[in-house]
Amino acid sequence: MTALFTSPAARRLSSCTALVGVVGAALLLLLSNCGPVTPLSNVRASAGLITPNGDGHDDGLTIFYTIGQRSRVKIYLENAATHKRYVLRDNLLRVPTSQPYSLRFDGTVQSDEPPFVQRVLPNGDYTFTVEAAAEAGGPPETQIGKITVRDAALTPPLVEGLKVFPAVVTPNEDAIDDVANFSYRLPITATVTINIGNGKETIPFITNLEEGPYEQSHIWDGKRPDGSLLPTGTYTYTVQAADRVGNIVQRKGTLKIEAPGRAEAHISYINIAPTAIALGNTITVTVKVKNTGDVPIRTQGPASGYHYTTNLPFSAIEDQRWAEKGGGYWRAGLDWGGGHGYPFRWALSQRPLDKWHEPGVADLLNPGEEVTITGTVTIQQREDKMYFFVGLVHEGVGYPEDRKGQTLVKVGF
Repeated sequence: MTALFTSPAARRLSSCTALVGVVGAALLLLLSNCGPVTPLSNVRASAGLITPNGDGHDDGLTIFYTIGQRSRVKIYLENAATHKRYVLRDNLLRVPTSQPYSLRFDGTVQSDEPPFVQRVLPNGDYTFTVEAAAEAGGPPETQIGKITVRDAALTPPLVEGLKVFPAVVTPNEDAIDDVANFSYRLPITATVTINIGNGKETIPFITNLEEGPYEQSHIWDGKRPDGSLLPTGTYTYTVQAADRVGNIVQRKGTLKIEAPGRAEAHISYINIAPTAIALGNTITVTVKVKNTGDVPIRTQGPASGYHYTTNLPFSAIEDQRWAEKGGGYWRAGLDWGGGHGYPFRWALSQRPLDKWHEPGVADLLNPGEEVTITGTVTIQQREDKMYFFVGLVHEGVGYPEDRKGQTLVKVGF
């Protein structure tokens, strides 16, 4: 009888050999069941019809695709009748993932046909193509599908009749070309944004304002939103209108800013006298004003020395010749009591009307110049105590100096 004997080392070698055989067989089986991994697969759309008109039904669809290799992806549409191509995505890096990629399509495409920036596709039949180029090399792989566009919104938010004037804005508060007027009309309700830029900064003017299908107008004061001055230069304005379905229209143009500056003045002296009078008598106000800014101040009449009654304010005298014109005229004003909007006003000028910068119309108070203005008011108001005060009126803007030199005038009946 022969005895069989196996050493421990031999037994270990036999086990390892058997294990390698099993693993190798499994590996060979796995490799035999796996083909090469494709860059692109499973391309499909969530729907075959889209109606981009904002009614909430079938307004969009989703395109899905699976990436098997690190690839650069391009997605585009092509009109079946015109063969015009619309690129949705270009040269996107995509890596393999366990979940498919998706692209939400709302029926709009980027446009290179001014004034459109983005627009809804016209009605028709389209093919969509997903193309993946593997970074490892080889020809791009593509898959296509079909979609139909119906009942698309046909009226875009065109910015019609756009006018911006004047072409040169001088924002120095002299009431001459201080502001730019934007006017246009919209055929449909749209959300409007207006920006102004010089290549270095963008100044927001109107931001996401919903406007109806009417004539529209806006006034820009030539300044930043915080009121700071912009430098002299040429600026580009962009008027953009977007509707609810994704059409976006832009209109552009240029305007210039010249001679920017800030008007500023201060009252240095006030006297109101007498402080006790009989009803029907007259008080005199004396005011000294200095231009402390860096631009001329534009002023209108009546001239210094003009006589009022408490029953006849500036807006009614001389056939309303001196009513507020807006745009930044400055005047000295007199008021009393709770305030009546400074009903008595005088020009910031000592010169007679025919010697004004614009004879009989307007004069200028230049930087550093100081003037003394007087005026008289006959008291016809039946009040025994009248608290008068003085202010500077920047018409259409506000009261840079308000309720100064308050003085009690006692009136006897």
